[in-house]
Amino acid sequence: MSAFGSDIFEPASITQVALDLYTTDYRISGTVSTRFNRVADILNQVTLTHIPLVHATISEYDNPTGTLAAEHVHVPVAEVLFCVASTDGGARPEMRVAKRPIKAQIAVPPFRLTGNVHVTQGSRPVDGLLNATDQFMAMTDAAVACARYPELDRTASALAVQRRRAHVLLVADDERPDELLAEVLDERTASDWLVSREPRSEV
Repeated sequence: MSAFGSDIFEPASITQVALDLYTTDYRISGTVSTRFNRVADILNQVTLTHIPLVHATISEYDNPTGTLAAEHVHVPVAEVLFCVASTDGGARPEMRVAKRPIKAQIAVPPFRLTGNVHVTQGSRPVDGLLNATDQFMAMTDAAVACARYPELDRTASALAVQRRRAHVLLVADDERPDELLAEVLDERTASDWLVSREPRSEV
């Protein structure tokens, strides 16, 4: 099954959704044709190695004043750190699974994502996050921070982050559900996750 147009789907079921794809060095914005409403579903149903975008704009983090426009762009799925979509609609009925939200911080350098991730009812957070098969997991009410490029900071009602690209997964303790993440990991320490350092040279 593909998230993009196919003859097996009725044309009326296909909609145009604007995506912002973030890689290690680039932000690529464009539009895809899909039959799904949730950003994680859009990415998880891609069967190709690349995501095709139309009417795209490419921005390089190291050169924020320069952008490149292109009618068609193909972005490797494996290079996508996370994705924000113009839609935050609900899942299709056949894809709905009862889940509960838990507070989380996810480090995907150079970004830090803070918000709610959703795990299956009755499961532990670690099981719900690590034992899932989907390549991208959803985060809602998310805040994106980037110590290296602060101009990239933003919020999103929903985004999808690539599970295997996460360097650190930090979740609130189930036994203390009201515990603030800031009490577990302070802001300075969290930002230090995302700042690469050259090895010190001995004099």
